[in-house]
Amino acid sequence: MSRLSVPYHLVMLQLEHDASVQYHSPFNTTQEFLDVVFQAFANGAPSQHHLVFKSHSLDDGRVNLRKIVTELAAHHVVEGRVHFIYGGKLAKLLDHAKTAVTINSAAGQQALWRSIPLKTFGSSIYGKPEFVSDAPLSEFFADPDQPDSEAYILFREFLLCTSQLPGGFYSPSGRRQLLRSPTESMLAKNDPYDNFMKTPKPRGTILRLVG
Repeated sequence: MSRLSVPYHLVMLQLEHDASVQYHSPFNTTQEFLDVVFQAFANGAPSQHHLVFKSHSLDDGRVNLRKIVTELAAHHVVEGRVHFIYGGKLAKLLDHAKTAVTINSAAGQQALWRSIPLKTFGSSIYGKPEFVSDAPLSEFFADPDQPDSEAYILFREFLLCTSQLPGGFYSPSGRRQLLRSPTESMLAKNDPYDNFMKTPKPRGTILRLVG
């Protein structure tokens, strides 16, 4: 899909049963979100633009997303402009995307890191007006506004220095790496937030972004 020779908008799907969707978004089902996306794309996106949906890498197929996407594409008469990708790597898709849309996935930060215009719904740690568009989705597809990349780099540095731990839950190596960090953090003499705020940085910008 990175070879697609036309502009495309990337929709990063999430697990419908995940708490981030069920408790921190305005949607109960993925189809509700897809209805909003298709309506906005049909009404606002230029006719040469395409729409690419990527399922979550841990999607187990309990919801037939490909079928829903196909039916909605037909309903909105945009069949030849819609693509569905099951799982796989996100990076190459984002590298060539015109914009990114998600409910509130952590993957939104990958778009911000690349300075890609981002539209989200619901609550997320990065859901700041400096980063996420507040335009209606149809207008966003037509004329997306850029995120404040300098502010995001500072915000990302704040998260990495204060609350994020290296590693992951889904592989033995990731779990080993993760389990090395909490003990060191708990036994550290100084609080990581205090350490970060004491270093020379645009304090006003950080307080505005995390306050």
